[in-house]
Amino acid sequence: MMKSGSYLISREKFSLFMKDAAMNNEEGVYVFFQTDAGVAKLLPPPLALASPETPLGYIYIVNIREPTFAPWYMEGGLGVLARYGEQVGMYFFNLQLSGPGALMGAFSGREGSGLPKKLCDKIVVDRIEDSAHAFIERHGVRLVDVELEIGKYNDPSMDVMNAGKAPGVEEQGGCLLHKYQIGGKSGITNMSLIYYDSPTVYHTWEPATAAVRMGSSIDDPWAEIPVVRVLGGAYSINSNRVTNIYELKAYTDEEAAEVMCYLYSGRYDRCCLCKGHQRYE
Repeated sequence: MMKSGSYLISREKFSLFMKDAAMNNEEGVYVFFQTDAGVAKLLPPPLALASPETPLGYIYIVNIREPTFAPWYMEGGLGVLARYGEQVGMYFFNLQLSGPGALMGAFSGREGSGLPKKLCDKIVVDRIEDSAHAFIERHGVRLVDVELEIGKYNDPSMDVMNAGKAPGVEEQGGCLLHKYQIGGKSGITNMSLIYYDSPTVYHTWEPATAAVRMGSSIDDPWAEIPVVRVLGGAYSINSNRVTNIYELKAYTDEEAAEVMCYLYSGRYDRCCLCKGHQRYE
């Protein structure tokens, strides 16, 4: 029988909270695609697309097998490459989580780093020999479905783009995220645009031809980000860690209220905005 805990823990124990947070040996599928320049209107100001002429979209669906802060969990995300001034990073519209560690992964990521995380019904990553299949379902809707045939990319230009993903090599990267508090006259206060510095060490990276199908619900409009052309996919095992989180911009409360209109659907459901919100199963 597992022993009971307590509402009071020691300072020594608390000092370990999210220390050296890392997502080790995550395994699954990755997809890069060209999206439509109209996606720029979905970016919260003052963010802009990193490459307006050929905007880059990104999907991943993985099993995070050895997180340092939770049991294993499944996670998937949808984003585009964006910029704030000279700082370029991935802007995620939404991340979905399932599995034993999903609750802690979602809460720690949202509260600690501003990641737009939700819990979903089901995430599956399935590989048999040189074929892989992955999908995410929430509220009975399949938000994304990816099929891979391992061997080569859809577009040969991906060979250059991903040349640095060699075994044992650490690749720099990060995300443009928003942290805030609920409260104040406008409903949101103390909002900051932050950069989440998160390098990745690749243990394996197998190029693949990818096919993607997207779906939407009233709470999760994934298909609003169009897949104009799939550039390629990969099946990978890698380890990702957080090295730094720093502020790029502080918003006034009035600005934060405007920005939250862009952030809302990635973090909350429509039920928070209306009175009629029952669901029976």
